[in-house]
Parts: sequence; C-alpha cells; structure tokens
Amino acid sequence: MVKLTDPQQAEEAAQQLLNDRMDYVRRAITARGALDEAREALKEAEKNDVRAFQAAVNNGGWTAEELRKIGLAAPEKVLRVQRRKRRSDSPTGGPEAGQAETEGQHP
Repeated sequence: MVKLTDPQQAEEAAQQLLNDRMDYVRRAITARGALDEAREALKEAEKNDVRAFQAAVNNGGWTAEELRKIGLAAPEKVLRVQRRKRRSDSPTGGPEAGQAETEGQHP
C-alpha cells in the first residue's frame, strides 16, 4: 500500500474508488430500466394476443375449442375472465339460488 502524502493524490485515489462503485449503480439502473421496458412490452403483447384471439372467436367464425385443437390456446387473461364469469353466473347457495330452485313450483 502506497502512503499518500499529497492531498491531490489522495483525492484522485478516493475519486477513482467512488467511480468504480458508481459503475455498479449505473449498470443496476440501466438493467432496471431495461426490465421496466420489457415488462411494458410484455403487457402490450399480451393485450394484442387477447385482441387477436377474441377477434378470431368473435369475428372470424372460430370457436375457442377449434382454436385450441389447432394449437392456439386461449390467452391466460381470457381464461381468467371466463373463470370469473362462470363463478358469478353459477348459484352460490345464497337466497337467489333457493329462489331459482322454487320458481315455477306451486305449493
């Protein structure tokens, strides 16, 4: 280890150490920015995938089952929405379910 007696040399050595450390921060910030951009691109690609799939089903005359058979499964977002919709459409055992069962029946 070299003993520094000149304040200018000591400052330059300290600055070099700081610069080396700052390089890691710069790389981390650059990587994070790239990750954020990739996430945004993925969101956009997923939206486009859903739109294209729905267009094939709604306007193209295909069924989801036909598309699945040829290797084009429904996008995950479409599946989540369908599952949520099925749950809300099915009887939950609440008062409405009991009422639906007794409708049309006369005592």
